[in-house]
Amino acid sequence: MKVSIAVITYNQQETLAQTLDSILMQKGNFSLEIVVGEDCSTDGTRRIVTEYHNRYPDIVKPILQSKNRGIMGNSADTFRACTGDYINMIAGDDYWVDEYKLAKQVNFLEEHPDYGLVATDGYRLLVKKNKLIPGLPPINPIENGQVFSRFSNTFGVYAMPLTVLFRAELLKYIDFDEFEKRKFSVEDTPLQAILSHHAKFGYIPDKTAVYRVYQESATFISFNHPKYLDYHKGLVAIRKYLDELFPNEVVYSEEWANEYMFYREYLKHLHNVRYKDSKKLVDTYSDTLSHNAKYLKAKKYTTSLISFILFHFYKEFSYKTELSKKL
Repeated sequence: MKVSIAVITYNQQETLAQTLDSILMQKGNFSLEIVVGEDCSTDGTRRIVTEYHNRYPDIVKPILQSKNRGIMGNSADTFRACTGDYINMIAGDDYWVDEYKLAKQVNFLEEHPDYGLVATDGYRLLVKKNKLIPGLPPINPIENGQVFSRFSNTFGVYAMPLTVLFRAELLKYIDFDEFEKRKFSVEDTPLQAILSHHAKFGYIPDKTAVYRVYQESATFISFNHPKYLDYHKGLVAIRKYLDELFPNEVVYSEEWANEYMFYREYLKHLHNVRYKDSKKLVDTYSDTLSHNAKYLKAKKYTTSLISFILFHFYKEFSYKTELSKKL
């Protein structure tokens, strides 16, 4: 059998070699294919991809984009190029620390034909602190493997992609063109949510992988990031799409979508102490969110400049405290 590793990379010249080496060290009764989607980097990432292809021409298969496709387009192209029976995706700044990671997962799926995906545990590397934190398990793994309810009312994934191996045949349920058309912010959440509707998910508690956490990571995208609101619009688009695919199984409504985007925009104005913009935003949503709890809270603290500024300092303190725990 063949295992395909989809490596998604952009401007990761400092870490990509470690990622590729950690894949190449894998041992097991399978052939290995490494499909590297290089998204038109501006640093030396492409040179590294080419070097590894020249050293391992039968294993490393480069996808060299002629223009930047973005995470959704590059991921789609890379997945489509995979020809293995099983697929694992990993970013070019993460890496594996167990040379039998894939072997353990392949064995699990071979022994459990009713399961379509299996994840492992791992570590988080807090880059700023250079600190390795154990614990990267799936969210609420369930013994019977039926985890679709995990996606019904939350954003996020069952497990971090670098820890996941799944059957390639399940990609028949994934419409990557729709992912791009709807401008999803991330590919792993809708991918895993859809797959979980068609297969059981398993878990091996071994720590096999390291996930790098940066302050600039999309998960912690800052209020001043130019794509802050687009990122959250993409998350809303994912929830709406899942609701269309699986009616009455996903928590979604237009009111929820309005509330979610209202509060994200309000927090952005609050962070930058834009009192007039906040008042205008509150007035704009007065008809559609008049009874919503978060709207009422924002309205309460935007009745005067003093209350707005006090709320600003409170939220800034809370945000920085929470971020410091993650980073």
